[in-house]
Amino acid sequence: MTQENHSEQLKKFEEHYHYDAGYLHEFLQHSPSGYEKFANFQPLSQHRETLDIDTYWIAKLASMQVADCGHCVQLNVRMALEAGVDRKWVAASLNGGSNLPEHLKDIYDFSTSVASYQTIDPVLRERINHALNKAQLIELGVCIATVAIFPTIKRALGYTVTCSLVEIMV
Repeated sequence: MTQENHSEQLKKFEEHYHYDAGYLHEFLQHSPSGYEKFANFQPLSQHRETLDIDTYWIAKLASMQVADCGHCVQLNVRMALEAGVDRKWVAASLNGGSNLPEHLKDIYDFSTSVASYQTIDPVLRERINHALNKAQLIELGVCIATVAIFPTIKRALGYTVTCSLVEIMV
């Protein structure tokens, strides 16, 4: 894909999600070959094959809150709602997961622990292992791991300020 095509795709993405992807435009401008590799990574960051939609997006939202406290969280809220996640589950995930049903609360807590590199409570680990098969655990791990790349690149380029206050709208 050409640099011009990538740029056009970014503009459409920005318009659709009301998101400033300036850091990605800069990435594309200054490292076109690096951006091409990043573009090839994108499908992995969106991979969902075996997880149900709620599990996938609660994990993504929980992980994103660990990695970013602003614009990327808002983007993922918009994407979760667009994917059909119930607004009340999205709102609950933004409020620490306390109002999620037990199975989603477990996903929220597990994802937060994994994304934070914290020790996972053995009881939580047992419930997760009982609820998900190996394919789902792998997919969950990919979901959690890939979330961090976007805010990490933004930070490296100086596009973020520590915990900038952004009012997240659900």
